Amino acid sequence: MRETISNANFPKDEEDRVYHIGVRLGEVANRILTVGDHVRARKIAKHLDNPEETGHPIFEHTSQRGFLTITGRYKGVPVSIMAIGMGNPMMDFFVRETRASTEGTLAIIRFGSCGSISHLAPPGAVIVPTGGYCIRRNIDYFADEPVNPELKDKPYIFSGTFKADEEMTQILSDTIKEALAPIEAENSNVGPVLTNGLNVDGCSFYSAQGRQDPAFWDDNQTLLKEIIINYPNTHSVEMETSMLFHLARCCKDKENPIRSAGCMQVFADRLTNGFISPDVVGILEPVVGKGCLEALIRVNIENEMPVSGTVWEPLSVGKNGN
Repeated sequence: MRETISNANFPKDEEDRVYHIGVRLGEVANRILTVGDHVRARKIAKHLDNPEETGHPIFEHTSQRGFLTITGRYKGVPVSIMAIGMGNPMMDFFVRETRASTEGTLAIIRFGSCGSISHLAPPGAVIVPTGGYCIRRNIDYFADEPVNPELKDKPYIFSGTFKADEEMTQILSDTIKEALAPIEAENSNVGPVLTNGLNVDGCSFYSAQGRQDPAFWDDNQTLLKEIIINYPNTHSVEMETSMLFHLARCCKDKENPIRSAGCMQVFADRLTNGFISPDVVGILEPVVGKGCLEALIRVNIENEMPVSGTVWEPLSVGKNGN
């Protein structure tokens, strides 16, 4: 650790940077596209406006803990692309610390990868859920001396559902369909775009998503079946998007809310055990990434941060004049 930290409850350093993602006010825009992978983030960032046109450089910062933030403009609109890694805890770091480093409404789109449990979404499809829920491994079930007898027969616990932002989800569905339509027409391994279903987040990649690992005691042999029984409209399984919806729901400031939507490339078919090919990933990622950026700039935010003092403030007047 190199920084001098104040406030153990919500740590920040001497430059007012938050502890994990390492940003401060003026470095993250109100519109954010978050992904897990640094490589994916940098590929999408190639769509950002040229600094010569915007009058400011594209901001990039990688925190000591591996969070990548890229902030620039897309078609003149300030946006941030943030790579946060995998899992619910990383989403928690990202959402809370981004909220603490911004002002006004946040519009966040998650672009990730997932497993599909719908025959309508094979590898190469894209899923845009309308909401999600979470599955947690019940640690007490596996304890030497369990302390919650009412859960003694439940190795995994299902939450209720959390809605995505309805308007953002519709916009995202439209832009992804627009982006993929010409490619779907030429490539049978790409698409379709599946909407109007639920996403489920597992607290882990293996046990809480029903993967069978003979080296560990997981008691998850029936978990995929339980998902379909409990929530028949579930399309996708992953680890981040439902957590985003949950945290957006729990943001207390209703005048400066967090609005959220998400889409996922289907990498794994959990019904047939099929997996996407690298060639199809190479086709999908840049197109879906651009579709996400298109969706973000169509989201109306009335209380955006003022440009002055931000990393997207023009240093010189560009072609767009702002």
